Amino acid sequence: MTAESRVSSRRPPTAPERRMARIISVVLGCAAFLWLFPFVWALIASFKPEDEVLSRVWALPSRLAWENYAGALEGLTYARSLANSLGVSTLVAVLQCATGTLAAYAFARMRFPGRGLLFTLFLATLMIPGSVTLTANFLTLSKFNWIDTYAALIIPDMAGGFAIFLLRQFFLTLPKELEEAARLDGAGHLRFLWHIALPLSKPALATVFAFVFIANYNEFLWPLIMTSSEELRTVQVALSTFDSQVGVNWGELMAAAVLTMLPSIVLFSFMQRAFIRGITRSGLK
Repeated sequence: MTAESRVSSRRPPTAPERRMARIISVVLGCAAFLWLFPFVWALIASFKPEDEVLSRVWALPSRLAWENYAGALEGLTYARSLANSLGVSTLVAVLQCATGTLAAYAFARMRFPGRGLLFTLFLATLMIPGSVTLTANFLTLSKFNWIDTYAALIIPDMAGGFAIFLLRQFFLTLPKELEEAARLDGAGHLRFLWHIALPLSKPALATVFAFVFIANYNEFLWPLIMTSSEELRTVQVALSTFDSQVGVNWGELMAAAVLTMLPSIVLFSFMQRAFIRGITRSGLK
């Protein structure tokens, strides 16, 4: 059947189907508005002079107050915190992609005793709230004298059950014929993983990277507990103390909030297509 015949054979939507499509469009539009409104309001408020942020809440700024952004970045505290978050989140995402790839490949393509039980235990870790293990992790890291160090922000998150689960689901979709052909060419597991599986898993890796980066970038409680010096403070912690530093200058606070949101928005904008492909492919099995 040709493409033209398939298109022509499709029946037109019925009246109830069109009505349901309109209802879904309205609901999605309302949801999008509710999600976007806080960001749009913060963006507009970040360009308002200080005396207009609260006095003219719903009005556009009378002028573009670029000094809000200059004030937010004045000194090294906020800029250093933003750099800390970007560096730590990027490194954690890369490490989780690496460790998750190795573990996921083992669970998906290798046979060993206890494989199912171990994978179930990894999945179980996804159901444990981070607050439950907070005290134990703190005491463990304090024994290593890692409190107020970059190691405390990176090493506990260098592996995660979500990355293993998502990448395993993707590796399960790879045809067995690929692996058998590689075996005939003398390839072992590592060679098959490096030369065949990894190039095909770029969408899944992009999905894992985006999820892990954003989750770590938005983390607040753990960096707050583990760091005490301003040099190691992450951007979320710095943002929570921003009002005390500037005397609640709402224009500068909104500018700092907008700058804090930009990395996540830019990351998703560039990786959106690979992100969607990774979610789709990983959910096939």
